[in-house]
Amino acid sequence: MDISKLNLQYLKSKTILVTGASRGIGLALTEKFLDLGNIVVGTSRDKSNLESLTNKFERNFYPEQLDLSSEESIKSLCKAIRDKFQKLDVLILNAGVLGEVGPIRNSSYKSWCETINVNLNGQYLLIKSLLNCLEQSKKGSIIVVSSSVGRSPRSNWGSYSVSKASMEALTLILSQELEETSITVNSVNPGATATKMRKEALPNEDQSKIPQPKDIIPIFLYLASNEATENGEVFNARDFIGLLNY
Repeated sequence: MDISKLNLQYLKSKTILVTGASRGIGLALTEKFLDLGNIVVGTSRDKSNLESLTNKFERNFYPEQLDLSSEESIKSLCKAIRDKFQKLDVLILNAGVLGEVGPIRNSSYKSWCETINVNLNGQYLLIKSLLNCLEQSKKGSIIVVSSSVGRSPRSNWGSYSVSKASMEALTLILSQELEETSITVNSVNPGATATKMRKEALPNEDQSKIPQPKDIIPIFLYLASNEATENGEVFNARDFIGLLNY
């Protein structure tokens, strides 16, 4: 696998759903996919957060409100995608919440449930509801945004770590169940990246010394392309920084 040979001119005319598109990694991905000539459905809990993208990309950007804790909201989004596009080529599960950071003994059950509901249950329902649309694509791709603390759980990361570890398991299960289809399922760990969520978790960290969201997107671009055949793999985005010119 040599992503440096990927010709980005051919990564266009796809229909792509990016959750959490209003900032951070989701915003960087949305802007790049649009720049390359794709159709992007971008979601945020607050649709007004997507206004700047709507103004910048008038033709191919479709903003949608999505509350991953709401079954009604998820099913409404999926219906909108089915009705308008009939198919989906790429699903990027980027949206999530941090939840409480601290010892489990001090955690709130309500907060725990909220985090698991958004970061795991909502993701499950979104994937399940869009499988038919992904099957209409010649090459469907599901990309799960993972986390270092999902792969190597650490103290004080509680519900966030558990939810991300569970998504890693879901990725592997789905990749096996969909092995005979045109859909691939992989996860990407961004690693330390300068995002608002990371700032909330580590307020004293100097974010100028870690990669910016736009730096870590090469592996996402590759997995969204027709050239990617990997399935059930776990990638570290940092391993691919600088391998694509874009």
